[in-house]
Amino acid sequence: SKEWVIRRGASKEEEFVGDVRYDSAGTRLTSDWALFAHAARSWRARGSVRLRRQTAAGVVFEASGEKAGHDEDSKRGFLDHAPGARVLFTRQPPDGLEPDRGESGRVTWNGENKVTLSAGAKVWGPRLELAADEALYEKAEGRLTLNGGRPVLRKVEGEWTTALKADEVVATESPRRVEARGKV
Repeated sequence: SKEWVIRRGASKEEEFVGDVRYDSAGTRLTSDWALFAHAARSWRARGSVRLRRQTAAGVVFEASGEKAGHDEDSKRGFLDHAPGARVLFTRQPPDGLEPDRGESGRVTWNGENKVTLSAGAKVWGPRLELAADEALYEKAEGRLTLNGGRPVLRKVEGEWTTALKADEVVATESPRRVEARGKV
C-alpha cells in the first residue's frame, strides 16, 4: 500500500491506505483501503475491492465489489456491492473452458465449503444459467439451492438442455439430479 499505519496496544491493528495489495496462499486482494485487526484475526477492505481465489482443484474465482470482510479463523467472509452497482464474478474451471459469469447484491462464504449469492443472483455461462433471489452452493453435499423470486435454472451442458422455473430448485452433483418444488 502507499501508506501503512500500525496501532499497538491491546487492540493492535494494521491499516493500509492506497493501492492495497495482498497475495498469499492462493488468495489475492486489491482495494483502496484495508484494515487487519490482530485480536479478531479479521480483515476489512473497501473501495474498488477485487478478490481472486484459486482452489486446490485449480478452479479460479474472481470477484469485484465495494466492501469486503474475512475472518481468518472461521474462514467466513463477504463481498458487498457499491451503491447502484452489483458484485460481479467469474468462475474459471481448470480445464480452460469458457468461464461462468455472474452478479449479485452480496456474496458470502464459509471457506470453500459454502457460498451464498444474495440480493438477486444471476449466473450465465457454457454450463448453466440461473436467476433467483438467493443461490446457495454447498460443496460437501454438491448441492445448489435456488430460492426466492421464482428461481429459474437452465442446464446448457450435455446431450440435452433443461430449463425450469419453480418456487425452489435444488440441483445435486451426485446423483446428478434437479428437483423443483412449488408451481413448477
